[in-house]
Amino acid sequence: MSIYAVTTIRNPGGDLLQQARVWARDLHLPLIPRPLHGSMETFLEKKGLKAVLIASHLGPQVMTEEGLLRYHPNMSVPRIRTLKRGGSDHLMEACGLQPGMRFLDCTLGLAADSAVASFVTGPTGKVVGLEASPVLYQLVTQGLQEYAIDDPDITAALRRIQTRYGRAEDLMPTFPADSFDVVYFDPMFRRPIGNSSSMQPLRPATYHRPLDRAMVEEALRLAPKVVVKERDEDLLRSLGAREVLGGKYSRVRYGVIHREEGARWGN
Repeated sequence: MSIYAVTTIRNPGGDLLQQARVWARDLHLPLIPRPLHGSMETFLEKKGLKAVLIASHLGPQVMTEEGLLRYHPNMSVPRIRTLKRGGSDHLMEACGLQPGMRFLDCTLGLAADSAVASFVTGPTGKVVGLEASPVLYQLVTQGLQEYAIDDPDITAALRRIQTRYGRAEDLMPTFPADSFDVVYFDPMFRRPIGNSSSMQPLRPATYHRPLDRAMVEEALRLAPKVVVKERDEDLLRSLGAREVLGGKYSRVRYGVIHREEGARWGN
């Protein structure tokens, strides 16, 4: 039984109903008609769902037991604006990104990190994001193409991101060797950091799998550098990171793993 499903707003009309049918078909999810009465929370509980993708006049929405989620570029906006003013970004420094580079985000989420990477790598670069949650994939893929913001540089960065639906462990082997310059993992995205009310509805909609050495090894086939975001420095070291970077006042750390370092794991 699926933990995800597709539905619509009440009295959706033909266009929204057809949109929901297409999503259900493409994402291999059940399409469940929206009851005329009762809350969406009750709907989730009765159907035993973790999250539901809703076709609405405002675009795709995701409802979980923690609340309603609409697409928003989130912290990518102030981060990009900081870079435009000549400031720095810890992740971009860890990745060493430059215009024209190729970046693979294996934990896309709301694509905040990918948006910053897309801004930095520019129109000659390439940013690909992998997302294993079907409802989150649809929400973000459409949001990246439709979200309007009054900054053409940010809008262009969002539009350039390419999304792929599936688990990173399944999709990474489909790319040729050396397809990217940097591969990035954010396992922390799957776990709460504090009590962010804006991120809370996201948690039940995500796919959870701990990062392991096999995935890092596969990532090193695709790129000479892998960057992992994590609070636990010991975990980063166990994954092969020889270099750990981060802000002075932040618990977040970025472990940098180079291909030649990964090859020494077995020694």
